[in-house]
Amino acid sequence: MQLQLLRNATLKIRFEGHAILLDPWLQDKGTGFSIKPLNLEKKEIYYPIDNLPLPPEEILRDVECCLVTHFHPDHFSPDYLEKDLKIFVQNEGDRVKAAEMGFTNVEAVPDDGLHNGRQVLLKTPAIHAKDPAVAYKLGPVSGYLLQGERQTLYIAGDTVYYPGIGKTIAENKPDVIVLNCSDANPPLCRVFMNLDEVEAVCNAAPDAAVVVTHLDSYLYTSLTSQTVRKFAAEKGLRQLLVPVSGEWIDL
Repeated sequence: MQLQLLRNATLKIRFEGHAILLDPWLQDKGTGFSIKPLNLEKKEIYYPIDNLPLPPEEILRDVECCLVTHFHPDHFSPDYLEKDLKIFVQNEGDRVKAAEMGFTNVEAVPDDGLHNGRQVLLKTPAIHAKDPAVAYKLGPVSGYLLQGERQTLYIAGDTVYYPGIGKTIAENKPDVIVLNCSDANPPLCRVFMNLDEVEAVCNAAPDAAVVVTHLDSYLYTSLTSQTVRKFAAEKGLRQLLVPVSGEWIDL
């Protein structure tokens, strides 16, 4: 298995002969949505705040499909994607959203998963905020399990740590776990895993490689990739990996 960080939660995944693009956000820098900064003296910021490490056409050259955890604008934009590209989404609502954007080959992952020979794609539960009211407002989110002949990849998605995460790990024993980490509180409560929760995942899966993303492309956070690397070193978490943009990790 190989993972390449491209931006935010956007990863290119090579998994047992398949090339998958996770949460594609390929917009040109500064051409997307905007968020008012917490410091009102600063000007409004337009996302994405960083450039992609590679041209979009190079990123997409061998991609067979996209896998989308949810339809927030930092996890899916239609830019540079062919309209007939296969896209897997979490539910019927997201399938309709993709279809309204003009995509013609979109499939909602059923509750019992999708089976391709000995490879299986399963949805996993996720909660996008500590406060249930905020989680409801942010809408449904999902993670995914990719189970192959040799390895299992667990993509937790935009979620805080709660018992469902521990249950998914205990029942499936993933070899690789991808976590979206951000000490972010916009504006009412935390909506991602913080460092303590990342450590809890490492403790729950001591034999797994844990890859942390969703860091340097997001402004509502005091965490950076450098902060997480320092935390991993201080805690002795050798399994914790924080890729730089464009880097391939062999797992």
